[in-house]
Amino acid sequence: MQTHRRFWLTVLFAVFTLVGGRADAADPVARYSLTSGWATFGLALPQGAAKSGLQVGTLPTQTDVKVRWPDGSIRFAIVSARIVNDGAYPVSASSAAPSGTVAMRTPAATVTFTIGEKTYAAALPSKRTEFWLNGPLVSESRAVVVPGDHPFLRVIFDVRSYAGGGDRVDVTVENCLDLDGADQVTYDVAIAIGDQRVFQRSRVTHKYLARWHQTFLTNALALSAVTPDLTPFNAAHAIPAFMETVAAPRRTLDGKGASGTGFDILAFGDLAVPMNAHSGRPELAPYPDWTAQYLVHKTAPARAHVLRHGELAGSWGVHVRNPDGTLPQIDQPGKGYYWLDPRWKDPGNMSGGFTGPRGHLENRAEQGDLAHQPSLAYVPYLLTGDHFFADETAFWANFCLIGSFASEGNRYGPQGLLVGNEVRGIGWGLRNLGDAAAYLPDGTSLKMYLTKMAWNNLVWLDKYATTFDSGPVQTLFPNRRPEDENGAYRPYMWISLWEQSYLAWAVDHVMQHGQVGSIDFGRAGSAIRNRIARLQLNLFTNPEWPKQHDRQAPYLLAAGKKADPSSRSVVYFQRFSEMATATFSVPNAARPDFVRPFEGYYGPEARLLLMICERLGDPGATKSLALLMSDVEAGVRMTDDLNNRSGWAIAAAPKL
Repeated sequence: MQTHRRFWLTVLFAVFTLVGGRADAADPVARYSLTSGWATFGLALPQGAAKSGLQVGTLPTQTDVKVRWPDGSIRFAIVSARIVNDGAYPVSASSAAPSGTVAMRTPAATVTFTIGEKTYAAALPSKRTEFWLNGPLVSESRAVVVPGDHPFLRVIFDVRSYAGGGDRVDVTVENCLDLDGADQVTYDVAIAIGDQRVFQRSRVTHKYLARWHQTFLTNALALSAVTPDLTPFNAAHAIPAFMETVAAPRRTLDGKGASGTGFDILAFGDLAVPMNAHSGRPELAPYPDWTAQYLVHKTAPARAHVLRHGELAGSWGVHVRNPDGTLPQIDQPGKGYYWLDPRWKDPGNMSGGFTGPRGHLENRAEQGDLAHQPSLAYVPYLLTGDHFFADETAFWANFCLIGSFASEGNRYGPQGLLVGNEVRGIGWGLRNLGDAAAYLPDGTSLKMYLTKMAWNNLVWLDKYATTFDSGPVQTLFPNRRPEDENGAYRPYMWISLWEQSYLAWAVDHVMQHGQVGSIDFGRAGSAIRNRIARLQLNLFTNPEWPKQHDRQAPYLLAAGKKADPSSRSVVYFQRFSEMATATFSVPNAARPDFVRPFEGYYGPEARLLLMICERLGDPGATKSLALLMSDVEAGVRMTDDLNNRSGWAIAAAPKL
């Protein structure tokens, strides 16, 4: 705990100096380690840290602002500078900016597909209108090209040109269009820049609704190796801080990975396939284990691992574009019951107004699963500022909406509610939705749409938490567990507090994003967050609840007894003693079922909820948290468990 407090004192001091206690406007907002070459990176800042632009050391610096706070200060920007010497560089607020614009260059880049006996080619055009970066040091523009006359494959070129010569050519190949006849396709593919073939693969099976990405440098372009300063990201609540003690395992992009598919295009690396697989997985946490490990230790192999999995986010079948290239939005006419599932075509669903992707969904790429979805592209987007990762962040946020069952009582039509999903799906979906809303570029209809959808969910959840009456024990989300209809468990209605912890953490995280456009996320969500967190606190402090350490974070809780075995009507327990007796009444071998030690099970989830209670100043929270963190089971300490399940090892934060 002392490590956590020291960290947050540092963060608070940084915020003080950045915002209110600054003696000199040139005081740095961050310090980055940079090697020689062109450096381009993303930087998130707390409100008030910088108004106009940023400067790396004393070097000419370009600032492309993507998101601003309500007071007009920079929330997220992409920073570029040419680094001559390796070293640690302060990044400071600056009102001066170099003038001019780098001329858009057009390297001779071509992507060629061979399908059967026919060739389809996409060449980078000289005319490009969508600028991502635009200034005196670097320009980046985009072109979307149809290869030959192919009906549904598309190639996206993102070309970044630096002053003085040298280009970075990003190539993204998509099979994502909502078109009749769109389907998986097998091809040979080659990418050439100038007269050099830089990439080639044979017999690639590109399934429907997936995309892949490769990057190439021209004219001996040298890029800087960027080691970020995460302090401003933490202070802005863009990325949570993690315990400094988390593990630092060696990460590699060699071999088959946990998925068994390797790390090449359209593979899945260390991600579990299928996505709805159960048991402990390094990607299932507030952020993946490998992301937390990089953010703490900042090694080059760890960074490569994080960024590659941000690219492999494109391998999943969650990517849908309208024929005009936009993403389907469920608040638009005809889209209210749009559903990313082949069952939208069932006669009963179609008669109910359902629509969905018109391509061959039976041949889509591996399905995403809302209840088990990780966050793969958001942190890579913030670290790099890359357009590809911004798109991935948007696709996954939109998947949370169009991937939810589209009925009126589930998604509530154009409101885009996540509440019909498993409780964990509500949590992980809200995280991805809120992160995208807060940090995708300002001024776009997509950002405004995702912001509205995230807000709708926060408001609904708060209303639910304040109106749902389950008596003094205050349980939530009944009738959602399979155990309700299962043998010896059947007399009772069960809830999983560990699932609800994902939701409480996600609500808390999204609330901390604060003002996004005209909506303040901080004004909704506290009721649901507090009610879930305080139920966990009661399992530590209520005198009627058992004090054995393997019963304070059980697998399930019996929240009530069914009025009738065939009914969904529940008589809720009015006392914690009743709930405890029922929860541990089901025998399993030599001990009751559902008891679990903290370590290896739900100690990390309980810790997140107790940390919320501690920030709220709830009596007993600090003592309960200390008790949890001092626990040892079979020689394994809670700290050991958190260090190895790094994505859960979020550092303690200041009180609310």
